[in-house]
Amino acid sequence: MKTKKINIWLTLLCLFLFVFSTALANETTKIDSLKSLSKGNTEAEDLVDIYINLSDLYGYFDGDSSLEYAKAALELSQKINYKYGEGTALFLISYIYDQQGEWIPAIANLEQAIEIFTTTNDTLSLISCYHNLGVLYSYGADQVKALQYIIKSKVLCEESNQTHVLSEAYSNIGWYYEYLKEYRRSLLYYEKALEIDIETGNIDNQSLTQTSIGFCYLKLHQPDEALRHLNEALKLVPQIEDKQREVEVTLGFIYYYLEIEDLSSAKNYIDKITTKANEEEFAKLAVEINFVLGKYYVKKKSFKTAITYLDKAIEQSIKLEKFDYLSDYYNEKGEAYVGLRQFEKAYQMTAQGKEAYERLKPDEITQALGEFEHEEIVRSERKKLLLEQQLASEKMKSDQFRFRVKAVFAIAFLVILLLVLSFFFFIRKKHTDELKANYNTISSQKLMLENNLVKLAEDEKKLKKLNATKDKFFSIIAHDLKNPFNVLIGISDMLKNEKDAKDSEDFDLLIEGMYQAATSGYELLENLLEWSRAQTGSMKFEPQSFFIHKIFETNKELYFEIAKTKDITIEISKKKTMVFADYDMVNFIVRNLLNNSIKFSNPNSKIELNTYQKDKMLVVTVKDNGIGMSPEMVENLFKIEMSVQREGTSNEKGTGLGLILCHEFIKINGGEIWVESEKDKGSSFYFSLPLSIS
Repeated sequence: MKTKKINIWLTLLCLFLFVFSTALANETTKIDSLKSLSKGNTEAEDLVDIYINLSDLYGYFDGDSSLEYAKAALELSQKINYKYGEGTALFLISYIYDQQGEWIPAIANLEQAIEIFTTTNDTLSLISCYHNLGVLYSYGADQVKALQYIIKSKVLCEESNQTHVLSEAYSNIGWYYEYLKEYRRSLLYYEKALEIDIETGNIDNQSLTQTSIGFCYLKLHQPDEALRHLNEALKLVPQIEDKQREVEVTLGFIYYYLEIEDLSSAKNYIDKITTKANEEEFAKLAVEINFVLGKYYVKKKSFKTAITYLDKAIEQSIKLEKFDYLSDYYNEKGEAYVGLRQFEKAYQMTAQGKEAYERLKPDEITQALGEFEHEEIVRSERKKLLLEQQLASEKMKSDQFRFRVKAVFAIAFLVILLLVLSFFFFIRKKHTDELKANYNTISSQKLMLENNLVKLAEDEKKLKKLNATKDKFFSIIAHDLKNPFNVLIGISDMLKNEKDAKDSEDFDLLIEGMYQAATSGYELLENLLEWSRAQTGSMKFEPQSFFIHKIFETNKELYFEIAKTKDITIEISKKKTMVFADYDMVNFIVRNLLNNSIKFSNPNSKIELNTYQKDKMLVVTVKDNGIGMSPEMVENLFKIEMSVQREGTSNEKGTGLGLILCHEFIKINGGEIWVESEKDKGSSFYFSLPLSIS
């Protein structure tokens, strides 16, 4: 029977190695792809994200490379003030130090990450940080602090309806009960954790939780139930990417076979785990491996060999400041000295074990768990009270519905009664009904006439608008579009007929004049084309999700030289916010508003492009410190029938058509546009766009 179990283990181990090698090949492909992407990427924030992904991928099999990329991400994030990248890089660095057994720098990096995520209100990242910090503190002497952080992550998970570390929080709370040897209470939290792991499909956590449940059943003297859960954990090993999980599951089997005194099977597993640990250099699990070796040799009555391994476990625990199981190591060493009949040393080990146990302040842990359980009861009662209130509300609604049904039946009965009575008076009322019918006909005709009058008024209003649109169109073609061509013809005629013009001092001015006229004419023609497409309905509306700050950056670069001629500084928001809109339309809106701001801004001033969220919309602000507008101009700004034209601060020309198009495009995208302005004090244009749902 024992041989059969060993063969099953070997088969599963081979399967795990095959699956892991395939997974490793997949990870290598992803890594190569990300490295290629990083070489051609010029966006600093995108480069940070690539470094973070590389660090995460290397974390499964190459700690040094993982640490190198995490530090690169941290350095670049700090340089560009990318808070999310900085916090995530610190979190990864902490995790890598944790895997290498460097608890102190792991804690320091994680505390810095918490400061950043607290500032940015990143709840999801805070949950992970609080939980990991609790785990890190649990290795040392301050177990109460560790427990408080774990409870904090658990409560935050439940309040924000997150599950990504909830099972780990339950498992760690279960560990504290296990440490206090309250195995049934511990089992309760491990089973809660397993339920979440199965629901979310977290294979890694399932294997560890099944192992922990098996250990509890072992301590409750239910070996069959313990073995069942250990075998469940073993089945999951081939699907797990984290190599340490395999070692943890193997440790569970070693404890099981040592407990049932099957030393031969225990030794087989010890040999496998020792080979695996040597290959991977698991600093985090080296202590526990030495402990199980010591425990094994105590069972074999090779007490001196046992003491050698237990001394290693104790020495490593103290060196790493990992005190969570130190008392067990001293107690096991005491058992070895009892076997050697060195009772005085055995007593010393028992005393040191007690001292190590007390060092973790079990009374304070018990008190903290008691307070936690009390808070859980309070929260449970609060939920119960809320549920009762909801049930009472539903009952009230149900009673109201029944009352309404009864009222409807009563009304229906009265209606039927009235209909029956009406039938008997039908003949007598026939003449009256005819008169009423005639009156209703006249009223209907009157109503139709009134509706026609209203429709005529609306059509007249539309016709006026169409006439105004037509007049605007022809006015622009007759005057505004003709002017640039007149300038171009005049200058080109001068250059053609006056031979000395090319060598004159005014030649550069003439070329600049031609450029400005061509640019103005092209811009106006482009606006006319866009406007005509919008009026005829030929423009396609293709909304998509994109980052608004990309459009800010594109248009800032587009108008950089023009703004520079007036010594105008353009400042844009760096906040990454996604909107759901037509990219080309939004680009047109920002381009026109920015162009107008430059046109009407005073020299040596500043233009700001900022955003803020309002409900489910993103509001974009284009603010300048220019010549501003009167209330009358603001009122007529977006009306096609009203002419709002004036020159810029450097005599730039404008038609007002760009703002009309901006108004049309924002309406198509489901937003609004408005303006706040005061004469000689600048203008602030606002428009809203739907936020992306992704």
